[in-house]
Amino acid sequence: MEHKIKILVIGVMIAAITFGVIIVGIIVGGFSLFYFTVQEESGGSISEDSSVRISYDIVCTQGATDNLTGMESVKVHGTVCNTGNEELKNVTVTVIFTDTAHDREVRKTVVEGVDLLPDGAVSVEFDTEYLRELTIPKTSVDKTIQVNWIEDGELKTLTT
Repeated sequence: MEHKIKILVIGVMIAAITFGVIIVGIIVGGFSLFYFTVQEESGGSISEDSSVRISYDIVCTQGATDNLTGMESVKVHGTVCNTGNEELKNVTVTVIFTDTAHDREVRKTVVEGVDLLPDGAVSVEFDTEYLRELTIPKTSVDKTIQVNWIEDGELKTLTT
């Protein structure tokens, strides 16, 4: 009878150690995924003059894709609004991905032909994604936001 209890105790100890190793592996793996996904946030407001004020909030992430092995995803989510006192006509927002590791520049127009009312009454949101092959060692993709609009019949451009 003592022999059966010892075997039972040893079995329970092995199961507990195995369970602990699995939990630690999940925690370390989750931390690694979070650590290796680069996140950037930027925001601000840029004035061309006293009547035009473009405000923006941009969040960028770069990391491995969920479903495509050997690929990396660069995602940009943002909001642009006009906090000045004049309406901005025919606003176009373009996200420019500059991938020096693959010698590529990709432009994606994410907002086109929108009018932004003054005092932040209307804002536009956008999402876009750029897929590329993984690089070893890991390299970053530069992201630039370009906003174009018509003011007094003239094309104006803001680049961040």
